[in-house]
Amino acid sequence: MTQYISEYLNISHERANLLRADYWKKYGSTLRGLMIHHKINPNDFLNKTHNLKDIEAKIEPVKYLKTILKAIKDDKIILTNAPIHYTKFILKKLDIHYFFKKTICIEDNFFISKPDIRIFRKIKRMPYQNIILIDDSLENLRSAYQAGLKTIHISNLRINKNYASKKLYGLGELFKLKRF
Repeated sequence: MTQYISEYLNISHERANLLRADYWKKYGSTLRGLMIHHKINPNDFLNKTHNLKDIEAKIEPVKYLKTILKAIKDDKIILTNAPIHYTKFILKKLDIHYFFKKTICIEDNFFISKPDIRIFRKIKRMPYQNIILIDDSLENLRSAYQAGLKTIHISNLRINKNYASKKLYGLGELFKLKRF
């Protein structure tokens, strides 16, 4: 992303990195800041900064992931700030795409990303009885909780915030949850 910003805005790599971090902090995503302040084409940005060749070598199978997903009988939905092409590629590479009823990517949310509360309000209106956000981001959990969703914080961090309904330290602990 930093390289893209540097080239697109014709600024130094250092300045581009500061801008990337600043927009992430202010808007929840670098892309949003670039759209607001520089009228950047979001599709061009996402295609060039989410290169499938770069990510393929980094994708590693997660132990017991298929077993965990199979054990969760409820509908499962992916909500990600990643672009559609990138998300579908990773899910297929991990061979878990068929576990998810729906995939909601950044394009589906008009390039507005988590932790923006509008995303979670939209999710809350979906026709499901029991929506639970499982996330490792405290910012995402806070917004989801404020929008009225149940939340599970999954992380190695020993932080326990009041906007996480449950705290798990790894995916394997999902087996412990019979019902939320």
